Amino acid sequence: MSFKKNFFKNLLVSGGYNYLSQLVTFVASFITSRLLTPNDFGLIGLIAVFSGFITIFSDSGLSMAIIRSDYRQTYYRGLNFLSLLIGTLLCVTMIVLIYPISFFYTNRELILPGIAIAFLFIIKSLSVVPMAVLQKELRFGFVGRILLISTLIGTFSSIIMAYGGFKYWSLIWSQYITAIVSSFILYKSTPGLYTKTRIAVIKKSFLFARTLISSLMGFNVVNYWARNADNLIVGKYYGTADLGIYNRAYMMLMMPLNLITGIFSSVLLPSFVKHKREGGDIESEYYFILKVISLVNFPVSVILLLFPQKLVLLLWGQSWISVANLLPYFGLLVLTQTLTSTLGNLLVLQKEEKTLIITGWVSSIFMVAGIIIGSFFSLWFIAALYTLAYLLLVLPFSITYVFFIKLKFVKGIVEFWVPRISLSLIMWFAIYKDIYNLLFIAVIIWVIMMLWEARLSIGKVITYVKSF
Repeated sequence: MSFKKNFFKNLLVSGGYNYLSQLVTFVASFITSRLLTPNDFGLIGLIAVFSGFITIFSDSGLSMAIIRSDYRQTYYRGLNFLSLLIGTLLCVTMIVLIYPISFFYTNRELILPGIAIAFLFIIKSLSVVPMAVLQKELRFGFVGRILLISTLIGTFSSIIMAYGGFKYWSLIWSQYITAIVSSFILYKSTPGLYTKTRIAVIKKSFLFARTLISSLMGFNVVNYWARNADNLIVGKYYGTADLGIYNRAYMMLMMPLNLITGIFSSVLLPSFVKHKREGGDIESEYYFILKVISLVNFPVSVILLLFPQKLVLLLWGQSWISVANLLPYFGLLVLTQTLTSTLGNLLVLQKEEKTLIITGWVSSIFMVAGIIIGSFFSLWFIAALYTLAYLLLVLPFSITYVFFIKLKFVKGIVEFWVPRISLSLIMWFAIYKDIYNLLFIAVIIWVIMMLWEARLSIGKVITYVKSF
């Protein structure tokens, strides 16, 4: 089976379950947004700024180390117990930090929910390695079923608790249910990973994966704060209600990122590892995938760009209407961030982890600078400068440094990336100046460009889909 056909077969299986899971979560947000207040979401958002940062250490490259390596069962067991140790350490760290966090926000109401969230790190650590092993074995259907089942149960329980008046606790409870269900199914499916393992095996497994783990950990740290400095600043200086508004808008960026990039990335690395071992052309296949992602991300982006107020009123009601002022900027980011966020997998594949760290540091400096400057003015200005910093500085730097200098992927820079950056900057100007006609024209040009470059890709994708 060819790379493209095999890739899309796995993508459709994984994507089908992931889209169903996200659809469940998205539909549930209609209900919870009417049962809970922006303050409830904002309170959890305050904790999530720091708990999310600690979460990036829970995987620390363990998944990619498993997928990229040729080692098997003993190696898996060693990393699995290492994952449990990391989860326990992160739990303790979160408990210790929750008091300084509550002091930072001058809000003691954060303490109990923060402690409750801390124990999630232990439960979630049990799923990291088993999930990676299943992905390495290309068992995407089973992984998808686990995600769908756990999401359904967790989401349903959160609605019941929200209806029962448990306020923000319903959002924490759903995370517990989802994590427990997922861990239980994985334990029953991969019992060999949980057998007794000697300390020497854990230590040796860590030594084999150390370089990749340290590199990805360094990248994840700076990348996290580049993405969450805005939440930190909004929570500190604007309050829980404004953070609830900002988080709801930011969710509309993260949802397609998680849906599109998450699904593609989970299939991308295992598929490329296999393709590279067989001597395949990585560059042409990667640009083919980027063109497909462009087709997938566009419908979401155009709704956020052109119809933000109607979307907010339809989904969440009048009390959330302030979200509409932020959505066009995040819709603009959907067009390009869903593309560049696959770079991590590509650099890991090519063993360019140091390049990943450098890119993360430089990008973070640009984006955090935009966030800080914007925070002196308004929520709207934070979103505006965050987006401009990405389009004007981060994106050109990443393309030049990663694609041109490091990977030598020069063929697609002018024909693929330059038009996207130019049109994105025109759209940003149209949003900033509130020139709807200019924004609409730029969107139409984007559609024409996208369809022209994908004229061959669309036919191939349809052929592959029909053959399944």
